[in-house]
Amino acid sequence: MACAVHRAPAYHCREVGEFELIARLAGALGETGPGVLLGIGDDAAVLPPDLVVSTDLVVEDVHFRRATTGLADLGWKALAVAVSDLAAMGAAPLGAVVGLALGSGWSADEAVAIYEGVGECARECGCPVVGGDVSRAAVLMLAVTVFGRTAAPATRGGAQVGDVLAVTGSLGGSEAGRLLLEAGAADSAAAAALAHRHLRPVPRVADGRILAPHVHAMLDVSDGVASDARRLADASGVCVEVDLDALPVQPGVEEVAAARGVEPGAFAATGGEDYELLVALPEAALATSGVPLTRIGRILAGTGVRFTGAGADEALAGFDHLQS
Repeated sequence: MACAVHRAPAYHCREVGEFELIARLAGALGETGPGVLLGIGDDAAVLPPDLVVSTDLVVEDVHFRRATTGLADLGWKALAVAVSDLAAMGAAPLGAVVGLALGSGWSADEAVAIYEGVGECARECGCPVVGGDVSRAAVLMLAVTVFGRTAAPATRGGAQVGDVLAVTGSLGGSEAGRLLLEAGAADSAAAAALAHRHLRPVPRVADGRILAPHVHAMLDVSDGVASDARRLADASGVCVEVDLDALPVQPGVEEVAAARGVEPGAFAATGGEDYELLVALPEAALATSGVPLTRIGRILAGTGVRFTGAGADEALAGFDHLQS
């Protein structure tokens, strides 16, 4: 399941990466039982008859920094990134529950301001908050569980050789916005747009529902195309080829990438937190799906991910919650 990311200095797990740990934890749980239609390993779980469930955890100094994140922005983002998992399954949101651990030094008024942002996103996404829990911790944490519904969920596991790899919207804006915010340089109109992209992502709920009947595989771009394409490849048992030169880069990203000495395509592929939808679909459906898409690659026989274009490197990867 996807989660929001803010590259703050944080805990490092030496033994395994995020998805290796998830696999080990799933193994420790054993069989899910006959009542589960889709269990651990996709953007969300599916329970009969058509309930879609996902959880995201937002932790201070791991996923956000207090100095660069407004309180309402934090609340908005905590819900938005969870709803994005529903979008990735083609599900319509039903509701959410929010667990809050109030960190040391955080006041009740600040907690209310965070929840005002949660409420704004809930109204925008049609995902009302219907419950939750409150506790305390060393740092502030928000655990958001969302519920949705779809009769035919899209998954990561159906990509077919010959499919086109495509993406909604533009990429790289969130990472560029994060860097500008941390540098205190989000004062121009272009920089402010990038910062807004980072602080207030908009989940592609409507697009996900439209795309679901047309795609063979779909997931949201939470940790960067470089990593999320690999997840699609692993789940589908195919090779995913990504053309970095074809990535739709958000205006202003090229300048931020150049300042860091990185090719814009490689920057956009590894930044993460764009929350666009990455899909594998038949070429004929590219123009008829009902959603504007950009072709960025293709599905081949084999395994793993292959990168082409400027900055191509087989080691390209996005964010890992335990290693970054």
